[in-house]
Amino acid sequence: MASARALEPVLLEPKGPVITAIACTVGAVLFLGAGGAFAYVTVRTVADLDETGSGWMWAGVGLALAAAFIACVGLSTILFAREERRATLQLAALGVDGSALVLAVASAPPTNDDHHQIRLLMRISGPGFEPFECGSDVLRYRFGGVTQGTVLRARVNPVTRAFTVAPSPAPPAPGTPDA
Repeated sequence: MASARALEPVLLEPKGPVITAIACTVGAVLFLGAGGAFAYVTVRTVADLDETGSGWMWAGVGLALAAAFIACVGLSTILFAREERRATLQLAALGVDGSALVLAVASAPPTNDDHHQIRLLMRISGPGFEPFECGSDVLRYRFGGVTQGTVLRARVNPVTRAFTVAPSPAPPAPGTPDA
């Protein structure tokens, strides 16, 4: 008997059209450039098979494999950027506002570009979906003041369980008129 299993929740970092276009352009350059290099090296290696020794043949095979790998990285960059943008647009169109209660805060390893992170375990709830828990790594400079029990604003796609969180707005300073 097949059972409908809920999708795993995922913290989405929204991507705009400019970032998506840049990522797709870089991916296309990698894919087309390395794909062309793969075709050229493969044809040259096969054409010169009788004239060169086996050492050069293996060098040609190695270069062709390296070019094929880089072409695959370019293609995956394009596909990943498009999927992130699609998820961002779906969240904007179908998402509902909710809240994320921070259950635990722990340190996390830094990102590849040495940004410090913290790991948040959150319970996300809101109208139109069952509450769920999710642990995610977030940038410390955006969520550094978060402690256990903090409630964050969330936007959740009830169908895919993709969500974003944002720090709650700071309360107005005393003595400032409400506008």
